[in-house]
Amino acid sequence: MKHRYLFPILLLGLAACETTPPPPPPVEMAQEGFDAAFLRAETNGSPVAADRDLTTLLARSDLNDDQRAKALHLRAMKRWRGGVNKPGAVTDFEAFLKLRPLDAKASEARRNQGFARNEIRGHESRLRQLQPLPTWFDEKVALGGLSEAAMRYKTSRLTPTERQIYTLREGQYICVNTSGGQAVHNYGPVPSYASGLVWCGL
Repeated sequence: MKHRYLFPILLLGLAACETTPPPPPPVEMAQEGFDAAFLRAETNGSPVAADRDLTTLLARSDLNDDQRAKALHLRAMKRWRGGVNKPGAVTDFEAFLKLRPLDAKASEARRNQGFARNEIRGHESRLRQLQPLPTWFDEKVALGGLSEAAMRYKTSRLTPTERQIYTLREGQYICVNTSGGQAVHNYGPVPSYASGLVWCGL
């Protein structure tokens, strides 16, 4: 009789030993930390710096879908409106729409994606024409080629415009001279916006 009662108990013990514990819930970025990082990028007046910060944020593996969609939409808008990487903006709009096709911003995102695509065709068409360097620089940056555009300016030894120097400083291609380096301005009187600046990060 004892053996008859012990057998079910042993089976229950074996079943308990063979049961795999449920996996732990995925670790997600704390919402407070995400909100702070998002706000810094959103309020950053430099589209180049905001792009860099959002790219760092999106490289994280612990974002939930809502956080990722929100960061993708913001980066798309910064890239498109800021004219710093319109092909990247198209890609970001696409990724956002894939994550949130019914979001309140989805219709606007589709329209903006279409606008960006049309603008890209214009930039590409103008780049096939002969252009002065400052104009070529702007077209190239709009297509996401800031690094290439910076190198072209550096090798030309010509001075970028004041607005372009701001973009290049935000992209960390131009720095204040602290330890030498190739000067940004090489010919004629030094304009105030180029004084003491050197090429870096190239």
